[in-house]
Parts: sequence; C-alpha cells; structure tokens
Amino acid sequence: MPNRLALLFQFLLICAVVYLKLRDDSVYFLTPDSHFYLEAVQNLLSGKGYVITFEGKKTFCAIWPIGYSALIATVAFLTSFSVEIASKIVNLLALAGCFWLIQRLFRDKAWFVSLGFVASSLIQLYTNTWSETVFILFVLEFCVFFSPSSRASQWQKEGSVIFATAAFLTRYTGVFLLIPLMLRRQYKAAFYFVVLMAGYLFFNFYHTGTFTGGHGFWPTEPFNQRLGRGMRGLGEELLFFAVRDWDLKNLGLSDSVKWFIYGIALLQWVLVGLIVRHVIYFLRLTKKIKINLDSMTKFILQDPFFLVAFAYLLFTISIYLTDESIESLYFRRLAPSSLLFTLGVLAWVSQQKQLFERTKWLFVAFFALSIIHSIPKIVLGI
Repeated sequence: MPNRLALLFQFLLICAVVYLKLRDDSVYFLTPDSHFYLEAVQNLLSGKGYVITFEGKKTFCAIWPIGYSALIATVAFLTSFSVEIASKIVNLLALAGCFWLIQRLFRDKAWFVSLGFVASSLIQLYTNTWSETVFILFVLEFCVFFSPSSRASQWQKEGSVIFATAAFLTRYTGVFLLIPLMLRRQYKAAFYFVVLMAGYLFFNFYHTGTFTGGHGFWPTEPFNQRLGRGMRGLGEELLFFAVRDWDLKNLGLSDSVKWFIYGIALLQWVLVGLIVRHVIYFLRLTKKIKINLDSMTKFILQDPFFLVAFAYLLFTISIYLTDESIESLYFRRLAPSSLLFTLGVLAWVSQQKQLFERTKWLFVAFFALSIIHSIPKIVLGI
C-alpha cells in the first residue's frame, strides 16, 4: 500500500505541475505540430476523415500516423471536452498507464523506478500536445512483453507485435522496434510487424501517392556541420535531461531567478557526484569494477530497457543524418531513449540491496529538485 500511495503521489504531483505550466502559458503548449493533430481530430469528429490543410490544400494526413489523433478524438467524443483539453487528458492517461506498468513490473520497488518519470524534460513533454507520451507508453508495453528469450511464449510474441504496431501508429519512428525483435531472433514476430506496417504505409500511398507524406530527403547542409549539431544535441540531452529549466528561455528573467535555477542545478550535480561515488564503491566492494565488453554487451541485450533504448537512439541518429525533415536532435526526439536508460539504471540500482539503501534518498532528492525546474517560477513567487 505505501508503494502504491507513493506512485499515486508522484503521478498527481506531475499532473499538478502540468496544470501550473498550462496556466502559465498563453498558448497552452500548442506548437505547429499540435495544431495539425487537433485539426485532424476535428475532422475525424465531424466525419470528414483523417485530413488536414497542408500547404494550402486539404489532404489525407500521411505526415503523422493516425494513432494519436484518434485517441484524442475518442476522449473528446466521450467527455465532450474541447480537443485541446482532450489532448492533455490523453497524455496524462498515457502517463498513468506508464505508472501502472512500472507497478506491475517492480512491485515494492516501483516507487523508486518511477522516479524517472519526473525528469524536467519529460514533464515538458507531457504538457505539450505531442504524440511522444503515448508513444512512450506503447514502447514500455513492448518492453514488458519482449521476453529476453527467443523462446518466448506465444502470448508474449503476440503482445510485442501488438504494442510495436501501436507505437508505429503513434509515430513512424516505431519501426525501430524491428531492431530488438531481430536481435532477439524473434523473426516471426518481426515478419508480422513488417506486414502490419507495410499495410498502413500502402494505405497512405493509396490516399496521397507517398508513404509518409514526403519524408526521406537527404540533408543539403554539409555532413560535418550536421554531425556537429547532432553531437551538440546529444550532449545537451545527456547534461540537461533532468536539470533543464525552460524559464531560462525568458529573456526578461531577473538575475535572482536565474541564480535560483543555477543553484538548483548545482545541487543536482552534487547529488550525481555522490551517487556515482557510491556506485563505484559498490562495484569495487562486489569486485564488479572490471566489467569487460562481452559481459556489458550481454547485459544490454538481456535487459529490455537498455536494449530498446540503444535501438531507439541508434535509429534516431541514423534518421537524423539521412533525412532533412528531422531538423535537429533535441529533447523531444531523444526523450524516449533518455527515459528508458533512466528506468534501466533505476531498476538496476533497486536490485542491488546495499547500493539501493545507500543511494535511494539521493535519487529522491535529485528528482525532487528536477520537479522544481518544471514549476513556473512565478508560482514560487520569485
């Protein structure tokens, strides 16, 4: 019961911060992509089909798959809320599903592993009308059904195909789930997944003459320039995934608020240093400090969080380098892999009894400070 209460508290805390962020933003975190999603939702609700106005003409929406808009339309239809509010409800329901999955997987340690969901970058993601939160839910479902054994049960194999397809219908990036399926030699599941994806892509082609609305053009900028920009994006994600504060984008921010933000970030990095120190001490104590490449590779291939995270990251980098429609590597594109890596680390720590007891409150403090980055500073009175 205390574990479930802790999970509920974390979820409600995130909901409260999302509400505060929406109240503080005049456009309610609606970006150009968001407006296309919502236009498609309105057309679905009015019976016009999955169409949007793109480049001045009405067209079937092949640029984004139908999944996210269909979920928003369903919630709007059932609740009579506006499509804008329905989109936020969909995100929070998806987040609730993520918490439920973590509870089912980790039981009494679920409260600790779920700390990964309160990273400031992720809260920014939940607040926007973007498909990534729902995508993360389906990827997590895939991880649950994705057995480390190639001799998985039929139910596990079917589940992995279902949720891989759901992820693809939310974001085309879901095709990356072919990588872990192939690495685990689940060829039959991979075949079914390919057939389902191909069916949807040919459905797009029937309506528009394109498979994904025109993606897939080689970048025109010099390769070294694009590579450098991508590496900078990866570096920023590594350094600021849980310490990013979007209030710093406000040019009118007072110096006192800036120093408050810097102070919170500094405290977080001190906590990271303490956690790393404990981890190194634990590895030395258990004589696990000499980890060879083979054992590391085996561990990654066996752990679904790390395997899927690496697969997503490598796929995203590859697409960024070869498709000019992917303008940059930033938190929105990298968040799924960042979250999976974080959950993987927290899950591993939770399984090491001595290390867990030494570091659990350091992790709690770190992610509690991350929440502060997400709260609009005007709410804090500074």
